[in-house]
Amino acid sequence: MPGRLAIFDDSSFKEESKELIKNDMVGILQKRYNIPPTTPIPALLNNGNYLYTHFGFLPSWATSKSSMNINARSESIYEKKTFREAFRFKRCIIPINGFYEWQIEDKEKTPFFVKDVNNDYLGVAGIWDEYFEEQLNMNIVTLALITCDANDKLGEIHHRMPVVLEKKDFSTWLKSDDLKEVNSLFKIYESSKLELYEVSSDVNKVLFDKPSCI
Repeated sequence: MPGRLAIFDDSSFKEESKELIKNDMVGILQKRYNIPPTTPIPALLNNGNYLYTHFGFLPSWATSKSSMNINARSESIYEKKTFREAFRFKRCIIPINGFYEWQIEDKEKTPFFVKDVNNDYLGVAGIWDEYFEEQLNMNIVTLALITCDANDKLGEIHHRMPVVLEKKDFSTWLKSDDLKEVNSLFKIYESSKLELYEVSSDVNKVLFDKPSCI
């Protein structure tokens, strides 16, 4: 379930998605190497806005932040009231440079960094909504990453992984009204396309955010 992300270079994503980005509200990316939930992360919404969003999904009708979800399971996303409408009408792509998972053996947790073998980023499928934040007295865009079963390589560490979209499917994911077609994009990313390696336990510290994380 990735609950910790790295997003430090979105240049390739912007170039490959330039026909889909109508309004770039991110500008120069703030480099982050150890992103926990509730932190702002960039995402391309299906309305063409590329902007910072709240990492943690809250539907517009939520009455408190206690119902926040950072992930939505692809297998049941259309069955869940929390996610159903967003899956139909409010999809997005999150360009992450990688994510962390922890291998647990004899109560010891060893962090690993997971990235694409050949590309600068992973285009992760997500859903979004607008939630009224009382403290800010404004609507904020919130999102969740969509997950599926892990591939064989990652499965040795964790049983879930994000749904990674192929570049050729970006437009379909954002624009298609055919839910059967959209659902067909929920594929397990091939083991050969992912690289993972052990990293320093410094990433266990939420406030530690330096390039050495990766």
